[in-house]
Amino acid sequence: MNPGPTDSGLSSDNSPNDKETPAIEVVGVSRIFGEVKALNHVDLDIRRGEVLAVLGENGAGKTTLMRILGGLDQPSSGEVLRDGRPYLATSPKEAVASGIALVHQHFALVPTMTAAEILLLFRSEKSRRCSRELAARQLGELAAGIGFDVDLRRPVGELSVGEQQRLELLRALDSDPDVLLLDEPTAVLTDEEAASMLDVVRRLAHEQNRAVVLITHRLREVIAAADRVVVLRAGDVVSPESAVGDRTPESLAAEMVGAEVPQISRREHVAGSTMFEMTAVSAGKLNDAHLTVRTREILGVAGVDGNGQVGLELAIAGLLSPSSGTIRMDDTDLVDLHPRSRIAAGFAYLPSDRYARALVGPMRCDENMLLGRTPWRLRTAVSDTAERMQRWAVKGEPHHTAESLSGGNAQKLVAAREFSDGTKMVLACQPTRGLDPGAAQQLRQELIDFAAEGGSVIWISADLDELLETVDRLVVAFAGRLVGPFERPFDRTAIGLTMAGAT
Repeated sequence: MNPGPTDSGLSSDNSPNDKETPAIEVVGVSRIFGEVKALNHVDLDIRRGEVLAVLGENGAGKTTLMRILGGLDQPSSGEVLRDGRPYLATSPKEAVASGIALVHQHFALVPTMTAAEILLLFRSEKSRRCSRELAARQLGELAAGIGFDVDLRRPVGELSVGEQQRLELLRALDSDPDVLLLDEPTAVLTDEEAASMLDVVRRLAHEQNRAVVLITHRLREVIAAADRVVVLRAGDVVSPESAVGDRTPESLAAEMVGAEVPQISRREHVAGSTMFEMTAVSAGKLNDAHLTVRTREILGVAGVDGNGQVGLELAIAGLLSPSSGTIRMDDTDLVDLHPRSRIAAGFAYLPSDRYARALVGPMRCDENMLLGRTPWRLRTAVSDTAERMQRWAVKGEPHHTAESLSGGNAQKLVAAREFSDGTKMVLACQPTRGLDPGAAQQLRQELIDFAAEGGSVIWISADLDELLETVDRLVVAFAGRLVGPFERPFDRTAIGLTMAGAT
């Protein structure tokens, strides 16, 4: 295979002569980091013409395996075979040259560059020698070949999250790989965007004979898109790869965590007095927004990404000053209140981007547990880091750096810090994104219990099913406006129409 752009956008023949030989064989691979065994004698086959789903809890070893195949890490022991021959890539460039492309969970894009410039940036030096106009045309042909709609001339920072995810996939396909490794490609997408992405994934495997590996915590997507599935738990293969068959999301979740995942328990309660009030707030794409949240209440914010949710989140969190309006919590003006004073007043924040707004990667977990804490909380935070990490099942130690944690474990570390004594209100933004079923269910239950015991929650999520299951009232973000509220029992059809702008 010769990496580089193709004239027609996508190759139609990526297979070797021996179609019985797996594209990749992982044979007894282990990876050890200090005292942590991330992978333990893992065996699996990755075959052309199929979508293989790799499942597991946060920290089960899925991303470590993908990093080894993508040239970002090397195994401590064991062997990887590429078309039956020993394979060891020591860099992503070597992996791409051998026909393997990895799409990371977290975007590797430059916000100030256009989509066409991004494509040139990631090409080999030889393939990079073309004009922006030619690159844009090639990228446009590539996008059209799989039915993607991406504005190629706008800066990446102005693209929606869904467009950026599509651009990541296009960037990987530009090298015409026959093995595509997708690490949580739908984690930041709405249901509609995810369905479109998975349709492309299936076509890449079934119609173009590529080998596709799909890591996801959305188990319904596994049932819909995967041909085979393998389950990892604590670095071990606990369910060898086999056909998806009659598996259900519930049975897959039980295989991942080793036990049946408990159902959400909502306690009937009556909302109390007003805890939070936002009046006529405009910030970013948000325009003239009004919200009221009471004690013992969870208010959900639904909507397709890009309809003002970022402005809403940042304005409430104090990271973006509203151009107009007022924001108050328990009679305290939040607009000009210092973040540390907000915490002291009982405000907690689970941001949509945990790495940009909640954690410092090179710092230790116990140091991250202190961020924003007022002096009277410091001693408690220092002493109970290990206890909090254990309670939230964070796979790591207090002395480990935050950047060494998997995405899901990083999110659990943030939750372990934010849920503390004295908290009155929680702003939870995409709180379960990237979490395995057990961890996601634990966080949902924590938020429900927090509200039932007198707290207030604003829950912003692109997962409508999650909101309908958990919240007490719901508003829809559309075109910068907040529409609603909708009350229980929810009319899903009406909410869906509102999300689409039909009402």
